[in-house]
Amino acid sequence: MSGMSGAVMAVRPGDYGPVLVLAGEHRDEVGYYDDDEGETAVVYLGEPFASDYVLIPHDKLEKVEARSLQLERWKRAYPWLVKYIGVP
Repeated sequence: MSGMSGAVMAVRPGDYGPVLVLAGEHRDEVGYYDDDEGETAVVYLGEPFASDYVLIPHDKLEKVEARSLQLERWKRAYPWLVKYIGVP
């Protein structure tokens, strides 16, 4: 999927940002990894902080360079919050 060697690199705790879900109910969906809850990542699959989030093990996520249309709309609607929390 990604990486030059074809090996999938699991997301590490604290490696926040856009991610691809590799397995489970939300496989192949792009979300925004925002936080950690225990041993799992808090991933928003829709608009951050307004949509529901899912908890996904870090090893089922892969960091991606992607722009979510919903995330971009949210960033435009709340630029002050984007700056405050440091969303890229």
